[in-house]
Formats: sequence, C-alpha cells, structure tokens
Amino acid sequence: SATVSNTGGPSLTETHVNVLCNGNSTGSIDISISGGTSPYTYAWTGGATTQDRTGLAAGTYTVTATDANGCTAAMSVTITQPAALSLTETHVDVLCNGNSTGSIDLTVSGGTSPYTYNWTGGATTQDRTGLAAGTYTVTVTDANACTKTLSVTIAQPAALSLTETHVDVLCNGNSTGSIDLTVSGGTSPYTYSWTGGATTQDRTGLAAGTYTVTVTDANACTKTLSVT
Repeated sequence: SATVSNTGGPSLTETHVNVLCNGNSTGSIDISISGGTSPYTYAWTGGATTQDRTGLAAGTYTVTATDANGCTAAMSVTITQPAALSLTETHVDVLCNGNSTGSIDLTVSGGTSPYTYNWTGGATTQDRTGLAAGTYTVTVTDANACTKTLSVTIAQPAALSLTETHVDVLCNGNSTGSIDLTVSGGTSPYTYSWTGGATTQDRTGLAAGTYTVTVTDANACTKTLSVT
C-alpha cells in the first residue's frame, strides 16, 4: 500500500490484490481516502470513476481524487501477475512393439510453485516411466490453482514379422533345399542367427531338416521362426 496527499487536501492509501494466474483479470484495488472535504470524486486512467476497482488485468492504474473544494490527490497502483505456466517435455518411445519402456520427462516453469500433477489414468508424479505406446495427458496445477495441460504421444515401431518361402530337397539325401526369408516391422538394420551358425538372411544348399532363425533389429527386439 502507499499514501499520497496534498497539504490541506485529501490523502489516499490503497491495498491491492495481484492477478494470480497469468493473463487473467482478477486484480483489485481498494482505495481509502481521508482529509479534505467530502464528497470526493475519482478519475482513473481509462475512464473509471469508482473509488475501488475490481476485475483488473496486470498493469499500472492511476487515480486522481478530487474533494468538494477542488483539492486533489493522485496515486498509481501496479497490479502484477506471475509468469505464464509453461509445460515442455522430452520423451522416449517404446523400442520393441508391445513393450512398456516409454518415458516422459516433464519440465514446468512459470506460475507459482509448488505444482501438482494429474495424468490421465491417475498418476500424480511429474515424470513417467514404464509406458506402453499411447497418448498421455497431464494437467499441472500451481499454488494459485492456475492450470496448464499437455499431451504427449509415445510411439512404437511395427511388430517385427518373419515370413518365408522355401524349396524342399527333391532327391533323398541331397542338399538342394533353400529358404527365402522376408523381414518386416521392427527397426532396420536386422541381424540373423541360424541354428548351426549361419548369419545370412536367406539359406541355400540345405539338406532336409528343421532350420531356426532368430532375427534381431536395431533396437535389440527379436523374433524367431522355424522352417522344415
């Protein structure tokens, strides 16, 4: 609060309420006047003529009070507001389709701490781990009940899939079989590990038998297929 007066004229004091949530118009000013000769009139920059003010945005407001004798007193009052509540995030997507290895690192600034967190699904921590693919929405509430909402999408690669066509041995005892392996999904490049030690994608010169391959993608996701 502050006091402004002119000798022999009125004196002004004030108390005010600042804006609690950035961008709102919840500020107010309560003017008290003493001295001088009533009645008084009030002239605010912007045109208001009431003694007190409500519904104010952040800014500086100046009032001139005039008493019945034309004596005046002026006062300026500054209504402040906190910085805007801001949410930013970095996240890690799921590496292998169907797993729950995603995470979200949430950063909050502005507003008035402390903050509380309400995620869809019920979590109340600032950050999240162990997430499956999907969209996660958080509402952050600050100490003044100001809120901000952010949605984060955790992605995942398509499922690793193995298909094959093969040629059987035509004459008993020969080694003329072959396997043509096709890989999709996951994250390339892929590596191949066949029973017996081969590491090529496809196989030729095979005798009759069952051949099993494990394919590993760039994220260490694996898929196994057996061909007879």
